[in-house]
Amino acid sequence: MGGQALVYLIPRNKIELLAIPAYVWSVIVGLIGFLFLKITFIIHAVHVPSLMALSILSSFITIHQTILLGKQKISTSNLVTVVSLLLQLTGVLFCFYFLKISDAYAYIYASLVAYSVTAILSFFLIKHWVHFAAFKKDFSWRELNQPFRYGLLYQLVEILQLLNLRYYFFQLGLQQGIQYLGIYSIGISILETVWIIPRSMATVHYVSTSNTGEIQQEVERTVQLTKISFVLCAVALLVIYFIPLQVYVFVFGQGYADVKHSIRFMFPGILVYSIPLVISSFYLGIGKYKPLIISNATGAVTLIVFSFFLIPKYVMSGAGLAAAISFITTSVVLLSWFVIEQKKFFASEGK
Repeated sequence: MGGQALVYLIPRNKIELLAIPAYVWSVIVGLIGFLFLKITFIIHAVHVPSLMALSILSSFITIHQTILLGKQKISTSNLVTVVSLLLQLTGVLFCFYFLKISDAYAYIYASLVAYSVTAILSFFLIKHWVHFAAFKKDFSWRELNQPFRYGLLYQLVEILQLLNLRYYFFQLGLQQGIQYLGIYSIGISILETVWIIPRSMATVHYVSTSNTGEIQQEVERTVQLTKISFVLCAVALLVIYFIPLQVYVFVFGQGYADVKHSIRFMFPGILVYSIPLVISSFYLGIGKYKPLIISNATGAVTLIVFSFFLIPKYVMSGAGLAAAISFITTSVVLLSWFVIEQKKFFASEGK
């Protein structure tokens, strides 16, 4: 209830009716997670209270950042992230060099301080938009339906996208062993850096589309941003392609000598997937999740099928090829959907 779906909901609702239930939801989920971890012993028991506190504080920060995005304060939202990271880094260094703490508690203590300060700071940045006094007067249980429904759909899209982007990692490690997974993950991480371009555009476009009623204008902007993103990603990938193999060996070691060869099939998939990354921001901005769910689900199914057949035979190359096929499938489905709806929209505008 406090996730990125709020960017779409904030311009259309009173913020306190979204923010306060999101606070309560975060605390409830944190407590449930605390009880689950206490009962199951998945992690060391002494870390569970710290994890609960960090998760709740992190949720509060996310809520505040999303409100800032919904109000088109993108720079301020990014500033909150930078402040949190700087405080965390400073805290870890302080624990290492002054308090002589060099175990997990260095990270835990630093994170608790960083998240607490950032949560308070970010709250002061948004408090003038959240009218707590009006919440009791305006709130009804029906008000929870909209943020819960949109939040659920947004999370479904996120889960399907995560499956689409990472399932082949699981299959590669399961079928071939973690030694291949380590090598492969380095190559993919390098390739996926080019997605910073479409993702940055998508964030701004999502905020812009959520805050306007000029849908035709946003459709045209989506087309322009998609083209620009595609060209810039192509240039970035070309640069990565021409990086000599010796550079990988020098930086990561002799064990990574085959990484460039193994990820070669990923290049077209990474490039084409820049298209749905931008188009998705338009559909999120108009609160329409069906195209995103269907396209990502289609890609995920494609990935599962091709991973099963290609990875055992071609190992890392098979994983790259399966992922590329999945990315292209997702892109074709969403792009086709967008083109068809674009034509329908302009036809209705003409009438």
